Amino acid sequence: MTMDNARFEPGLPAPVSTDPIETYRDEAAFLWTQRRDALDAPHYSPQQFADLDEQLAAQLDGLVEAGDDAWPPCQAALVNDCAEDFFVAGVLALNGRTDDWLPLVRRAKEAPEAAPGLASALGWVGANEALKAEALMPADDSLSRRLTLEAYGAHRLDAGERWSVSMRSTNAGERARALRLAGELGRVEGLEPVLGLIGDEKSEPRYWALWSGVLLGDRGKALAALTGAALRPGTRQMDAFRLAVLSLPVAEGHRLLVEAESMAGAARLRIIGAGLSGQLRYVPWLIDQMTKPASARIALEAFCLIAGADVNTDGLEAPPPEDHEEGPNEDPEDDDVEVPVDVALPWPHVEQVRAWWLAHQSRLPTLSPDGRLFLGQPLSEVHCLRVLHAGRQRARALAALHLCLLRPGTPLFPVDAPAWRQQRLLQRLGGGD
Repeated sequence: MTMDNARFEPGLPAPVSTDPIETYRDEAAFLWTQRRDALDAPHYSPQQFADLDEQLAAQLDGLVEAGDDAWPPCQAALVNDCAEDFFVAGVLALNGRTDDWLPLVRRAKEAPEAAPGLASALGWVGANEALKAEALMPADDSLSRRLTLEAYGAHRLDAGERWSVSMRSTNAGERARALRLAGELGRVEGLEPVLGLIGDEKSEPRYWALWSGVLLGDRGKALAALTGAALRPGTRQMDAFRLAVLSLPVAEGHRLLVEAESMAGAARLRIIGAGLSGQLRYVPWLIDQMTKPASARIALEAFCLIAGADVNTDGLEAPPPEDHEEGPNEDPEDDDVEVPVDVALPWPHVEQVRAWWLAHQSRLPTLSPDGRLFLGQPLSEVHCLRVLHAGRQRARALAALHLCLLRPGTPLFPVDAPAWRQQRLLQRLGGGD
């Protein structure tokens, strides 16, 4: 699948302005929304991601070079409280307009939907610029402390006592971010306080306590509680289900998929879980699921995740069904404005998939009882590093998780970092051959 036929927001034109500064601003905001959607995209290659970041950097550089003239139009765009506009303004503030950072934080406190833009700005700029923001914000403000943790997390830096303070916060969002940071950093010495919050009364910190507890090596109560969360409806159920399947021994992972069969929405959970399990036993069933429009695309993705087939080079893609309608249309009376979650996934050519499977199944590696395949190869640290170097974005995110699960205490590779920062880190890690 090419980028041209897999847009996240079909028909949305790039912004147009006659003023150069407004053009930089609008293009930067537009590219940031594309980047946000690309972070978990199944089809973005490292090169495509790098190209997108290069385009975004060029627009932001244009604003920085414009100096004081760039601030009024960027400030004017904040009226809509959109995260992308706060990202652009945040980058400018962190690149010299430090007096404007705190007012941005205060505005984001009144408009929570804007805060992710500021968090993203802290991850975009260099570590020195990001950490300067800490001194600009009041220590007694929860959002300020959470943004500080965002800076440390984005740059994979130890927050020290700041982390301990936020772990004890009465604000659930701040506790959640502190708990997530422990897993991102591979902070095994923080496992005990993390496990102390797996029963948190609020769902977000509870989930991130389970997430970090498992990444940091706890295969006891944290994994048991995560498995329970995977079987309970909730906003984090899919996330919990994914990590539980990745973390459980093969036999226990299979039992989880069986237990999920009676749940609402079980078909989607089980298809995704089958792909994550890395078990060839599910392949015939996944091919059957490809015959059903509702599950066809995710079943193809799960199949490729196990077997390592390439949809493009192996000719496994088919046109959408003739009667298929998807997502927003031009009817002003239609309330459906959501972009379907599977829109970037290709449709399977089921007969071609069956033919590929018949031709290749005997060539796939033989596994031990506890082994699993990841993109057609036995799961290993070396293979995960190869995927980080050359895999598609969604697979790279899985490779980063696998590395932490294979070796607890490993910092989570930042697949959301600017492309040039990722490349420097990959050069240090090696394993790209």
